[in-house]
Parts: sequence; C-alpha cells; structure tokens
Amino acid sequence: MRSKIEESLDLMNDDFKVFSTLVLKQFSAIKKLYSSDPEICREVYREMEMTESALDGFEVKMREEVVRSIVLFGPRASDLRKILAYLDMSSFLERMGDLMMNVAEYTLQLRSEAPALKSIRERLFNLFCQAEKMAQNAIFSFSCEDSILAKNVIAKDNAIDELQAEITQSIVEIPLSGLVQEDLRDMVGMGSMAYNIERIADHATNIAESALFLMEGKEWRHKGTEER
Repeated sequence: MRSKIEESLDLMNDDFKVFSTLVLKQFSAIKKLYSSDPEICREVYREMEMTESALDGFEVKMREEVVRSIVLFGPRASDLRKILAYLDMSSFLERMGDLMMNVAEYTLQLRSEAPALKSIRERLFNLFCQAEKMAQNAIFSFSCEDSILAKNVIAKDNAIDELQAEITQSIVEIPLSGLVQEDLRDMVGMGSMAYNIERIADHATNIAESALFLMEGKEWRHKGTEER
C-alpha cells in the first residue's frame, strides 16, 4: 500500500507533466505568431491567454500540495528534496509562461519592413528557438532524471547571454537616419524581446539546476562557470 507522501508526490508529478506540456505549447504558439497572417495571430494569442490562465492555476495547485505534504506528512530528507524541487519547478514554469506572453505581445506589434530590422527579427527567432530547445531538454532532464542532459542545458546558458548581448548591440548600432516612427517602436520592442527570451533561457537553466539538486543533492545555483 502506498504511503500518503508517495501519493502526494505522484500528484505533484502528474501536475508537473501537464504544467510543463502547457509551457512547451506556448513555445509552439509563438512560432506561429512569427509566420501567420494577422487573423490567425489574433486567434493564436487568445489561445495563449487561456493557456496562461491555466499555468497560473497549476502553480497555485502545486504550491498548495507542497505545503500540504510538508505540514501533514512530515516527509523524510529524500522526499523533502523532491518536494522542494517541485516547488522550484512550479515557480520557474510559471515565470517562463509570463515571459512568453511578453514575447508574444511584442511579436504581434512588429510591423517594420526595414532591412536591418528584418535581419534582427530573424536573429531573434533563432535565439527563441535555442531557448525553446533548452527548455525542452531541461524539462526532460527533470522528468527522466538525466544529469548529463541537465548539465548540457546549464552549459548553454552563457552562449544565450552572449547572443542576446550581440542582438541588443546590433539594435543600438542601427543608423537612425531614414527610419520612421514605426521602425523606432520596433527597435524598442526587439530589444525587449531579446531580454525576455534570455530570461526564458535563464529559467530553463534554473530547471536543469533543480533537476541536478534532485538527483545529486548538490546546489548548482550561483556557482561560477568553471564549477558548473
């Protein structure tokens, strides 16, 4: 017969699976925003808003289950580590969802046809795809307790930071002569997109670090590059 704490952990795991699936669904939706006509984009964005509400609900549900399991069942050290990992997961996934809504809003506002800005837009899409891959691998590393995959995700964090910095610098260096107000607005939006995508990758790294904490019992956050 399964213990109460085992049943509680099963509930958290089931919620995590649905939670993470919904987050990955948001990545696919943003890709549609990049390549669809305006009418389809509006429908995709409405679906994203509904998914975002579901993500908020899952975070609350998982936090309540964490508190209930600790207060009522007095988990032992190994179970407590897993419970704390799920608590971290709920926070990272919810924040990732918020950031993707920001990216979606900026994507919908992009209108400029200036060649320099179209090039930046393509680089942003590449940055987003890399952040998506990090998120997929981080979630998989947690679900399957794959330490090698988790460490690979962490290793890619600095590369994402560098790409984001390069894109931001490229935006700053675009000559303003000949640009109209719509172009300037898109420049600001693209800078914000780059920042939000980089933060998404940061949370993917956080998930990978929590996966390693679960598997190894070691804290990976705030370590230097060589240690990581």
